[in-house]
Formats: sequence, structure tokens, C-alpha cells
Amino acid sequence: MSAQLNPAPVAEPVVAAAPAEEGYLLGKGATLRVFTLLCLLMVFDFADRMIIASLLPSIRAEWLITDAQAGLLSSVLFIGMVLFAFPAVALTNRLGRIKTASLMGIFWSITSAAGALAGNITQLAATRAAVGIGEAGYAPASYAWISAAFPKRRRQLALGLFSSGQVIGMALGVALGGYIGSRFGWRHALGLMALPGLLVAVLLYRGRDYKSIAVAAPTQDRRHLKVIFSTPSLVLAFLSQGFATLQQVPIFYFLPTFFNRVHGIPMHTASYMTSGLLFLAIIAVPLGGWIMDRWSGHAPLRKLSFAPALAVMGTAIYAIAFGLVQDANLQYGLILVAFFTYGLGGVATLGMTQDLVAPDLRPLSATCSIIAIHLLGSAPGPFIAGLLSDRYGLANALLATVFISTALSVSALLLARRYYLADLAKVGKYKLEPA
Repeated sequence: MSAQLNPAPVAEPVVAAAPAEEGYLLGKGATLRVFTLLCLLMVFDFADRMIIASLLPSIRAEWLITDAQAGLLSSVLFIGMVLFAFPAVALTNRLGRIKTASLMGIFWSITSAAGALAGNITQLAATRAAVGIGEAGYAPASYAWISAAFPKRRRQLALGLFSSGQVIGMALGVALGGYIGSRFGWRHALGLMALPGLLVAVLLYRGRDYKSIAVAAPTQDRRHLKVIFSTPSLVLAFLSQGFATLQQVPIFYFLPTFFNRVHGIPMHTASYMTSGLLFLAIIAVPLGGWIMDRWSGHAPLRKLSFAPALAVMGTAIYAIAFGLVQDANLQYGLILVAFFTYGLGGVATLGMTQDLVAPDLRPLSATCSIIAIHLLGSAPGPFIAGLLSDRYGLANALLATVFISTALSVSALLLARRYYLADLAKVGKYKLEPA
């Protein structure tokens, strides 16, 4: 490993005659307008996804479900995303990135609202799986559009800002879900929270898109999945993302329940506390992207040291919070610090999934990334944490997922350093132009 820490510099591939790398592909105004809608839709994507976390005590009281069953309400959503991931790529190739993102937003908003009509846990789980199907095509299409539309010097920052919509949405879903649910019931919360996303998705439909034209053929066959899986650092980035999510989703999902159950904090207050935690990522994720843009501009390997170091630091703080501290206020403060630390490095692997492939492969790369995230983290995480909680207690369950996921995630990212520069040099030259 040590022999790989300072290899001879390899020039980062340049996109020949590519407006997207020199300026804003569609013009700054048009780019920012569509980008704003994509960011808003990302917010409501995650609001619809995470609202269930704040409604679990009410649902549990009505249907008498266990923590494992509660975890399944999250897991089935991600299973739906995985099952529809590759059909969503085909849809993106056929309709384009913007129309796909719009139609997916319309579908998941409608199915999320349909959960308000569920008569039992099975019916509610079915609607959550349908929400996952709708969300499957949105993020890959959006990541590809952002990576092409913004100049290279702003790409990490743009991806970081877009990704911060995830935590804004989580916070919004948990906070408003807890507020509406505590006053009007969990069914009203599901129905009302679906409406804003539906409106934004409709507005996005006529946004501008782009098309790509090959200038020099890359060394790989761009039309097959083997391009993705013959890039070792890219595959390791997928694995790192998935293993990291194994702790993140259970923490977000069960934190309101944790504060309510362990410390006796009312559910709506516990939801607000979780929202406050999530809002830190609004600063942490874009700030981390900006730091990596500045720090790794001429030394790409630096971000593959920056992110693992922050992950280890954040995990150590999580361990103190869940394993050693009993005071609610001190515990909450430590969780805030841990989450912010972890969030600073979160955009590194996301940037790798876009930098290591040609522009027309970016939706496929993002789809593979999302599949890894959900198969390795989002889908099993809440269910595993629920099973551990039923047997060992919620604090011990969250502590176990933190340790396991960080060990696996950091190992994958450090191993990716061996291959990253060589893989980066393989990317072909492309010209991008407005559609």
C-alpha cells in the first residue's frame, strides 16, 4: 500500500473542445434554473423517503409492529429502487435526463400519498416499495445532467449542493412529518407531504437537456456494463458508498425513536432534534465538496485521504455518544459533531462515480452507485438495526452498525487509491453540446 501513496503524477483527462468543461453548457441562467428545480425535487424526494421515521410510534401503536417490521418499511423502499434501477437507465436513454427526473418525481409523489390509504402494514409496505420504484430513476439522471451542465471547476461544489438536498429533505420530512402526525395523524402527514414534490416535478418537465458526441473513442467499450466493472477504483467507490450507508440510514431512521424511547423525549421534539442534526449537512456536504475542489485540483488522490480520515474521526465520536454517554444533551451534541465530521467527506465517492466514466456513461455509473448503496446499506441497514434492537437494545444496535460500516467503507476507499489515477487516465475525450 505504501508504495502507492505518491505515484508519479498522471494528468487528469481533458474533455476536448467541451463547453461543459470551460463554462456552463446551457448558459449560466438556464443551468441554474434547472439546477434549482432538481435540488428542490431532491429535497422532496428525501422528505417523502424519510417521513416514515417520524411516524413510527404512531404506526407501531396502531398496528403493534416490532422494530424489525418498522425497519422493513424503510428496507422495501430501497428494494424497489434496486429492482427498477436498470429499467430507469433505459428510460433515461430514451426520454433524456430531465424528462425522466420529472416523470419519476410525479410517480413517487402519487404513490407516497397513497400510503395514507393503507389498511395494514402489508399495504403500507407496498406503497413504500412503489415510492422506491419512482425514486430509482431520478438521482442518476440528475447526477449526469449536473456533471455535464456545470464547468469542471464547479462540479464537486454543484454535486455537493445537490446532495445537500438529501439532508434538507430528511430534516423536512422528519420535522414536518412529526408535527403533522402529532396533530392530525400519520395518514394526513403522508398525504400532505407528497404535494410539493408533485408540483416541482411538473415544473421540471420542460427543463433543458443536453446530448453528448464522442470526439475520441475511449479505451473501453462504452456500451456495456463491463466498462464500469473493469474500472477497479470505480467499483471500490461503489462499495465504499454502500458500506457507509449501512450506518447512515439506520441512524437517521431510528434516531427519533431512540430519543423518544431512551430519554423519554416527546416524539415531535425528538423529530425536531433529528431535523436539527440533518440540517448540519446543508453546510457540511457542500463545504466538503468545496474543500476537495480546492485541495485536490492538481492532486486528485488527496480526496481519497481526506474522506477516510473524516470517516474514522466521525465514527470515533459516534462510538463515544452511543457507547459511553448517558446524558441526553451531551449525547445529542456529540452526535451533531460526528454527523458534521462524517458529512464533510461524503461527496468524495460521489465525484468518483462521475469522474471515472465518459459523460454518456454517467447515468449508468450513478445507477450502479445507487444499487450498491441500497443493496449494501439502505435496504439491509434498517432491518438489521431493528433485529439487533429487538434483542440488544437500540443504542447497541446503532453502535454496532457504526463500527462495521466504517471499517468496510474506509477499507474500500483506501484500496481505491491504488487504481484511481490509472483509471482516471483511461477516460476518453468527449464533446458536449446543448440538446
